[in-house]
Amino acid sequence: MKLSTSTGDFKRVGETMPDRIRLISEAGFKHVNLELTDETGRLDGDDWRDRVAAIGKALQDNGADCVLAHATCENLREVGYDAIVSETLRDVSACETLGIPDLVVHPLYPDGTDRAGAVDFNRGFYTELLTASKGSSVRLLIENMADVECPVAFSTGEQMAAFLDLMGEDRLGACWDTAHGNLNDPSRSDQYASIKALGDRLFALHVSDNFGKRLHWHSFPFSGSVNFDSILSALCEIGYRGAFNFEASYIMRNAKMPPVRRNKWTHPTDPDFAPKLTDPPLELIMQAEKLLYATGKYVLEQYGCFED
Repeated sequence: MKLSTSTGDFKRVGETMPDRIRLISEAGFKHVNLELTDETGRLDGDDWRDRVAAIGKALQDNGADCVLAHATCENLREVGYDAIVSETLRDVSACETLGIPDLVVHPLYPDGTDRAGAVDFNRGFYTELLTASKGSSVRLLIENMADVECPVAFSTGEQMAAFLDLMGEDRLGACWDTAHGNLNDPSRSDQYASIKALGDRLFALHVSDNFGKRLHWHSFPFSGSVNFDSILSALCEIGYRGAFNFEASYIMRNAKMPPVRRNKWTHPTDPDFAPKLTDPPLELIMQAEKLLYATGKYVLEQYGCFED
């Protein structure tokens, strides 16, 4: 498997997408997941095509490629349905331009809906996206959502497989998020079974570790409770051919990053005290990114599936 990571790793220090791509490459990664999810990544404004062209140039200049992208991550409580569709279609267009094969698009959850309602709503949502982008080579991928956050649908591989079979669309597949999967109740599902259930419907991964229901986190393997033997065993058994893509941007955290912000402190006797340790410097973040690469390479090499 190719080893890739997300531009979100440098979202606190990379002011532009080309900056983030350069930093990722300098840390050892040559394969990238393009996150179009924050203010820097979101393709809004009249100049969005220019920014897409700049991303393409940065990839070429750094000898990298994009194996995956993540669409603008909006929800119906904050943004209208039509706006989400419009933003996602713009992301599809960007992927087409950049030659990115797969775009992760979160399912939507109207408030108060049950499982049947969520399935029906998202059937309409993905059908609209696929119809509006007819002729595109970009595949749309549904991502599993944790059952503690969205328990009604799409939290297990079995649920996702059933939905994909219902849709019956060649341009629709699955992305499995290991951190989201680790938040599920293990008595109802496990990640090995979910990945096996998805089988050849699985085209991408969001790989990270966390502490299960105790804390939703996105950190590097061996820093939480995810059993990566179960993940790698399942991937090998289904003949997974996508990238081993990290979404582990919580390694070095700025003070105000959710979901856990750093404690505030005021010096009790020195009103002129200037904090020195609020946020990690770029050089430490780079060391963490290099460790992330080394960790991913080690994990894949243990199962004989590392691809340079």
